[in-house]
Amino acid sequence: MLDDDTLDVWVIPLDATAPGSLDSRADDLSPTERQRLVRLGLRNPRARHRYLVSHLAARDIVAGYLDCAPGDLTRVRDSQYGKPGYILGWCPGPAVSLSRSDGLALLAVRRPGLEVGVDVERIRPGIDWPRVLGRAHADGVDSASGFRSWTRWEASVKAAGVGISASVGRDLSPWPARAVRLPHPFRDYAAAVATDRRGAGADIRLRQHIVSRSREPRHALLEVAAH
Repeated sequence: MLDDDTLDVWVIPLDATAPGSLDSRADDLSPTERQRLVRLGLRNPRARHRYLVSHLAARDIVAGYLDCAPGDLTRVRDSQYGKPGYILGWCPGPAVSLSRSDGLALLAVRRPGLEVGVDVERIRPGIDWPRVLGRAHADGVDSASGFRSWTRWEASVKAAGVGISASVGRDLSPWPARAVRLPHPFRDYAAAVATDRRGAGADIRLRQHIVSRSREPRHALLEVAAH
């Protein structure tokens, strides 16, 4: 169950199943998502598979909260900047935010009507952090701390639902972000989750989801900790 103090972050490994093994479940997606699959498949089969896994996982997880089949959900966007969500008939689903990077996706979930944003990035070298973050904030920043700063900012942007371009220079303090400590083998990723101020003190329940062909996915509680 979800209440004001519940903040679930689902860890979704995107390469736990072989490409092509979940194609039978593509009908669970919306027409727009299926069109995206077709476009990705023409260029990059691995990207297509990871997109399919992440979006099936989001449906599976939301369906678990609403006690329905994943294919019964309708995917909607609740702002002009494309903040996604799901409804079951006229029943709103929980507030969600999905982020993907390389072989990992995260889905953050809160009670319907609340706000949440999540971001994950694989830590890698070669980023000009003084240019990305601004010289005053990034002198001497290494790859790991740079990505941690970036994910906190982007999580707040997603929680605010304003879009990246509209967020430049905007006060994002009403949507405070916190780092998310990911377990092994995902320590080479930086992640953060943001909420409205009501959720700033909520404990993060870290869970894992593995997508399956049977529509009976395996869920695992990874960690219960305050971050």
